[in-house]
This record gives sequence, structure tokens and C-alpha cells, in this order.
Amino acid sequence: MSNSEVRMWLRIIVVSITISVIIQVLWPNLRNVTFSRRSLCRYGLMPDVVRRVIPCSPALTTRQRALEDRNKDLGYFVDPFAVEPWSDDKGRPILEEKKTPVPLSIRITEERKGELEAEAVAALNAAIFSRKNGKVHKAETIIQHALALAPNHPDILTEYGILVETVRKNLVEAEQLYTKALSYNPHHTEALVRRARTLPLVEEIDKKMLKALRRKRAYFLRIPRNSPSLKRAMRESYFMHVYHTVAIEGNTMTLVQTRSILETRMAVAGKSIMEHNEILGMDAALRFLNQSLVHIGLITVEDILDIHRRVLGFVDPEAAGVFRTTQVFVGNFAPVAPELVPSEMEELIRWLNDEETLLLDPVEFAAIAHYKFVYIHPFIDGNGRTARLLMNLILMQAGFPPIIIPVEERSDYYHTLSAANSGDLRPFIRFIAKQTDATLQSYLNAVATCDAQTNDVECVAAMAPEIGTRTVDPS
Repeated sequence: MSNSEVRMWLRIIVVSITISVIIQVLWPNLRNVTFSRRSLCRYGLMPDVVRRVIPCSPALTTRQRALEDRNKDLGYFVDPFAVEPWSDDKGRPILEEKKTPVPLSIRITEERKGELEAEAVAALNAAIFSRKNGKVHKAETIIQHALALAPNHPDILTEYGILVETVRKNLVEAEQLYTKALSYNPHHTEALVRRARTLPLVEEIDKKMLKALRRKRAYFLRIPRNSPSLKRAMRESYFMHVYHTVAIEGNTMTLVQTRSILETRMAVAGKSIMEHNEILGMDAALRFLNQSLVHIGLITVEDILDIHRRVLGFVDPEAAGVFRTTQVFVGNFAPVAPELVPSEMEELIRWLNDEETLLLDPVEFAAIAHYKFVYIHPFIDGNGRTARLLMNLILMQAGFPPIIIPVEERSDYYHTLSAANSGDLRPFIRFIAKQTDATLQSYLNAVATCDAQTNDVECVAAMAPEIGTRTVDPS
């Protein structure tokens, strides 16, 4: 072999080694910096000519500040597994046909409706008589019967609100009832007067609730990131999160079975393949959220599609990460037409990244984003799970841990979402605030393992009082 051939082969070997080093060592660390608009803006690497076309928006700056304010070492979940069981290849898991239950339809004749309303009005008059004669508890029992007969009657809603306000001292629920009465009769005098009186008090209660959550978040962020108690709590939270979010959608796996599937990757006897795949999909989506999206600035449509690809990827790969092309119905609610889904999602993304939106309280922001997403209902399936992941992404970027909505709270969850469809988002925001409080408190309780005489920061954090979401009249 000649000297020239030897030199040529040496050059090939050197170039091959260099490329291999770049791909295996340098590329994983540089790719996010090289092609991330966030990084280019942050480090001033974007040329002026490019900046005129792709500006560094104020919203990006605000989101960066929000991310930088929290502890960079915080891992919201202790990832129990080293490898994500997800790939973008064309592998197809074994599927099982999803059976849609047929809803029970009960028809009530017009004559029967009239009879029910007449009975409800009679009960209303009896309740008013009892209240005016000081028998408030009897009046409350009667009005509840009237409400069951005619749940949309403005007079009954107003009278029930009066009793809730005076007997239970629950201003928030009373104001909701007055608001609902006005949605059916905007000129109802009694409801107008009482809502005008209670609304400022309720707004003050809501402000205090959100302020208390921010204070509790500050305690949470003071817990050392290397705390063994916190790490154990995060690991347990991971399994509970997967279990509850699929259980809300009807998955019948128990918490123990869910954990077994995630830890062993072995099937549970007697359970459907689809239920197994729902758990694997949520597992993949949660770790994608924790490892990737929580560190980004602006949220994009592709981020939403990436979440959904994982949520539904094991159940229905053909529909995963694809906007629906048919009309769907959620109970009596009809989401937007399929041809409007792409434009509605673009509008949602603009709202999510808008500077004014980012000034909202994080819990309020997350709850509204959740509602807006399910209102669009962009996918044929997996919308609820994706909406809860989007909500948790917003909370995690603001320094909150991802919240768990327990399956036991499923009824309240859907009830408050339904109330939002009627135009009042506040019950749903309060519901999400309640779950945020419960999640924060569970972490604080988990690290309360030290002696009260010590001055350890874990003890200080655990001494955070539970949020008083009291809704009684302060007077």
C-alpha cells in the first residue's frame, strides 16, 4: 500500500472518529442551544436581519423569567424508569375495539313537565312560608325538593341561594345560584339585588384563596430538592397521577395494578389490552412533559400534538396526534366543527402565549387553559387526559407540582366544567385551586418527618397551614 493510500485511510478514520464524537457527545448538549429560538433570543445570538422576521417576543421574555424564578434542580417526578417506551416508528400495539356505551334516554311529555313545574312552584311557596316563619332548616329541605323538580327555575334558584347564604353562610355557593338564576331570567329583581351584594365579597374570597396558594407554593419551593422524603412523595405521586387520570376516563385498573404495570411491564390478568395501553400512554406522556416540555418557553401546536401522540399512541396510533375530522358530542354539548379545529387551536396557542394571559394567576391560567382545550375538543379521543397534561404543564412552569384530580372527585370535576359551558368559569377555577391545595399539602405533609425543635427547612415547609378556602360570610 502506497503512502498516499495510507494517508487517505488515516484521514477517513480521523474524520469518522470526529463525526462519531460530535454525534454521541456534543450534539445532545448543543442541539437545544443551536436550534432553539428561546436560546438564540436569550443569549443574543439571533442576527438583526433574522430578528426582524422572527422577533424575540415579550411573551417569551416573561415565560423565561417565570422559568428562571423557580429552582432549576426541581424534578417534579422521580422518573421510575430509565427508558421511555415510546418511539415515532410505525410499530402498532395490539388493539382492542373500544365500545361506546349507549346513553339512557328518558323522554318526559309536555304534560308531565307541567305537572312537575306545578309541584315545584308549590314546594317553592311552602319553602318561602317556612323561611319567613323562622323554620329555615325545614325551608331548606323543601327547596331542595323543588330544585330537583325544576333545576332551571329562576325563582327556585334564587330562594335556594337565600337559604344557602343565610343558613349555611356560604357566600360562594349562594352567589353562584343567583348568577345561574340570572342566566335564565336576566331581569330577576331579587337575584340582581342579592348578587350585587355578594359578588364583591366572593371576589375578595377568591383573591385570598389564590394568594394563599402562592404562599403555600413558596413553602413547597423551600424544601431541599435532595430531600429523601420529597423524592419518595414524588415517586408515589407519579403512580397516583397515572392511576387517577385514566380512572377518570373509565379505566378499571386499581392503583396497585397500575403500579404493577408501570414497574414490571407485565399484563394484569382479566383486564383489557386497551386499559393496559391507556396506562402506558399516560406514562409516556407524563415523562415527556417532565423531561422536555416543562423547560420550554412558548407552547406550540406541535407540543400539544406531541403530548397527544403519547397519550393515545398505544391505544389508537392512527388517531394519535391527529386532529379529528368528524363531529363529536360530549353529552348534550357539541364542540366546534371539525373544519374549525385547526384555526381554533391556533387561536388557543396565541392566547396561551399572549403577554396579558401570562399575567394571570398561574392556577387561574391553568384552569382556563384546560377549559378552553376541552371546549375545542380537538381529538377524537384522549381530550380530557391531554387537557389535564396541558394544565399541569402550565402549573409546573410556574413552580407548582403537577396536581392530581382524584377519581373520587370525578362528579365535581365534570359538574364544574359543565357550569363553565354556561358562562361561569369560577366554579371550575375554584375546583382546580382546591386540587392544587391538596397536592401541595400532600408534599408538605410528606416531608414533615423531623423533630419540632429543629430548625430544618423541611420542618418549616411542613408547618405551612392548610389553605382556608372558607366561603362563609366574614361578618
